[in-house]
Amino acid sequence: MLAERLQKHFPGNWNGHSLEMKKSSSLLLLAFALFTIHTAFAQKSRDTIFFRNGSIVIGKIKNVKLGVITFDPDDANDITVQLRRLKSIAATSAVFRIETTDHNVYFGKLVPHTDSGYVSLADNPGTVFHVENISVLYRSNQAFLQRFSGTIGLGYSYTKSSDFGRLNYDGKFYYRAKKEELSLSLSGIYDMTDTGFSRNREDAHFKYNYYFTPTWFATAILGYQRNLELSLLRRYQEGAGIGNKFITSKHVYAWTRSGVVLNQERSTEEVNSATLAEVFTQLELNFFRFYKPKISLVTAQTIYYSLSQKDRFRNDGETSITWEVWRNFNLTLTANNNYDSKPPVEGSHNFDFSVVFGISYTFY
Repeated sequence: MLAERLQKHFPGNWNGHSLEMKKSSSLLLLAFALFTIHTAFAQKSRDTIFFRNGSIVIGKIKNVKLGVITFDPDDANDITVQLRRLKSIAATSAVFRIETTDHNVYFGKLVPHTDSGYVSLADNPGTVFHVENISVLYRSNQAFLQRFSGTIGLGYSYTKSSDFGRLNYDGKFYYRAKKEELSLSLSGIYDMTDTGFSRNREDAHFKYNYYFTPTWFATAILGYQRNLELSLLRRYQEGAGIGNKFITSKHVYAWTRSGVVLNQERSTEEVNSATLAEVFTQLELNFFRFYKPKISLVTAQTIYYSLSQKDRFRNDGETSITWEVWRNFNLTLTANNNYDSKPPVEGSHNFDFSVVFGISYTFY
């Protein structure tokens, strides 16, 4: 009817115009449908945290670590929130690896449960656990570079009276996949004077863990050490063993590993040893306080007993305290201890101890 009136008052080729209008309308409807679908999917791909006070924040979950969630809200900077402040979580933007304090590991998406404080797996609603029982959570399908995290630290001291400077560095890098963990730790202490430069202490260790249960893993180790105080010019180390995560609570994370290593040593007198076999046991404890102030304490001690030299045993250890002062920048205090009952050069010192202070940056 409207078309007939328009054609009566404005004569012309309305059949062609009508066809063009229909095409334009179809294109507009198609564009609107695509936009609606895209918006719906975009909304579904976001995560949500629900606070106990009724507030809701939408964005992207970066990770959960021992009682604290790191969250990237839409149109805001990252925030960290204690899990005890949350009523529930919707983690639906990706498939997550979820570790709980009772040593269970799940892969999936999380949706709020009807009971306050609880979540359930989206594809298995019968699997329900409390939000505060999530020990670790991260995206299992992250891009390669996004799976890396770590800490880089530097320190320097100088005394004018002795014209003496000391430089130290420390780096720890981690990579996580579905059933694999890789870690690389580097550290060094160097002395600088007006007459020269001395590499007093260097340490590098690469570790590979493969989890065949939620808590048990096979481990492989490659290492390098230098310690002039113990008359060690260099030590190369290769080894393998088995380990277990035996504590994954809200504030403590601990594991142990044992196995066999092979060493090739060179003393400061430039004497090379044969390949030396040792059995080892390592214990590492991580204590975290993610509330203000944000402080963490990590200690690792390794005992070696020689299978190649009678009555030789060694101990390598490190204890580090980190205090976050501003947006992933930290103050660190690290103590290293080393003992060798039979150092490479007979009669030399068998114990070394150092304390270093520095500034570090954490990335994830």
